[in-house]
Amino acid sequence: MEKYSHPTIEKLMKISENKLCFDCKGVSPKWASVNNGIFLCLKCAGIHRGFGVNISFVRSLTMDNWYKKC
Repeated sequence: MEKYSHPTIEKLMKISENKLCFDCKGVSPKWASVNNGIFLCLKCAGIHRGFGVNISFVRSLTMDNWYKKC
């Protein structure tokens, strides 16, 4: 099983629709566009990073720190 950086991400990744990249439908996405609420593969995450954070703020599901703001 994949080691995700937050328990909520682990729960979200158990949902069948989240097991595919939103853009290309590749399996096992490892990235997410936070402000768009979508999961992405590495290739599509790179494309989204190029859009700028005002369009798509991309974070890794395994490497980045995910925390809840109060």
